[in-house]
Amino acid sequence: MKTTFGKVKNISQLSSIIRSQEFHKNWKITKDQISICKDCEFRHVCSDCRAYLQEPQNSLSKPLKCNYDPYTASWNSAHLVAG
Repeated sequence: MKTTFGKVKNISQLSSIIRSQEFHKNWKITKDQISICKDCEFRHVCSDCRAYLQEPQNSLSKPLKCNYDPYTASWNSAHLVAG
């Protein structure tokens, strides 16, 4: 994620960082609040990454790397990575 809060090695800063509102702002976002995810049948088992969003300025936008469309119940195979 683009936001930084300081260096982990600086223990004196650590306690003030973890108490800051900015540090906690994304902790309580649920899939029921996220665009498209709230309509997805996989929302309770998905482990999306909030660091990559379709609209980076909107913390409730669809995860950029999601390959599933809940409206058509289909996966976008063009973006799937072979395992």
